[in-house]
Amino acid sequence: MILAAAATPSPLWYFTRATGVIALVLLTAGMVLGVVGSLRFSRPRWPQFLNAALHRNVSLLVLVFVALHVVTTVLDSYTRIGWPAAVVPFVSSYRPLWLGLGTVAFDLLVALVVTSLLRARLGLRAWRIVHWAAYACWPIAVLHGLGTGTDAAQPVITTVTAVCLAAVIAAVAWRLISSRPSPALVSAGGVATVIVAAGIVALFAVGPMQPGWAKRSGTPAALIAHQGPGGSPAASLGGTALPSVPFSTPLSGTVTQGSTSSGEVTVTVDATGGNGVALHLVISGPPAGGGGVQMTSSKVRLGPAGATGGYTGQVTALAGDQIHAAVTGGSGPPLTLSITLAINGATVSGTLSATTSATP
Repeated sequence: MILAAAATPSPLWYFTRATGVIALVLLTAGMVLGVVGSLRFSRPRWPQFLNAALHRNVSLLVLVFVALHVVTTVLDSYTRIGWPAAVVPFVSSYRPLWLGLGTVAFDLLVALVVTSLLRARLGLRAWRIVHWAAYACWPIAVLHGLGTGTDAAQPVITTVTAVCLAAVIAAVAWRLISSRPSPALVSAGGVATVIVAAGIVALFAVGPMQPGWAKRSGTPAALIAHQGPGGSPAASLGGTALPSVPFSTPLSGTVTQGSTSSGEVTVTVDATGGNGVALHLVISGPPAGGGGVQMTSSKVRLGPAGATGGYTGQVTALAGDQIHAAVTGGSGPPLTLSITLAINGATVSGTLSATTSATP
């Protein structure tokens, strides 16, 4: 139920996103250090062996945070990804392509670490062939984060991704220039770097930055409401009298979800009751786990369907599938609303109870 997820976002979901971002930063640092080490970079106060030791330790830290990222993702009950999808690419029902890319990056990373630990037994040639996979692991991990991350369009995440991309491009350019390979190799490396960077930027522009990305990226319909370009138009709410307070009525209607260019998510519910009562509910804020929203603002309107005016107010509390709101309007007393909603795709049903604010 999308509003319940907004009210009480899973701590595991936050931990998953945090470990994913940290893993990307560490993976970027490890790749840059690997490039620096391949150039035999050293200074009197920074001997070459420190590069190798730091590169090894950072790589191990990457594996630790990626493992935490994978474990918390699987344990989070919202997406129900399952353990097979953690090691076998493209078998998950949740954003299969983008999650599968993360699995590929994870498998490559494990192969890199294992072969590095067994380097003495494998031999330099075999180790070097596998180690070249590091150059594929990094862009695949970035694409995974952009395609799967629910907050990829947030300014902080955008900045982190841009800095990581710039660092890797600078390191690869430095290597191509400093190692003085053949002109053909420099050209090929430069073209490959430009293509990868342009692909990442293009995906970001047409993917997470656009409304409805959760649906287009492969999120199951059961986890998200119908994606629209924004919230639905406000219901026309009552200026005539509501039923006598207190009253309770069943609700049925529609729910839509949209995202803005700033990355905020808006969930809008328009429902009517059996006695003609109309409810318009809007909850906005940053994305929460699995396509929901972490509420930072809200609007509530209540009135007879087909009329204008009515009661207006805000959500005061979210608890599971329970929503509480306070509204005022006209010369009537302030009302306290207790709303229970169940969302199934683009439809919503539930109950609405209204009492005066003075009523216990």
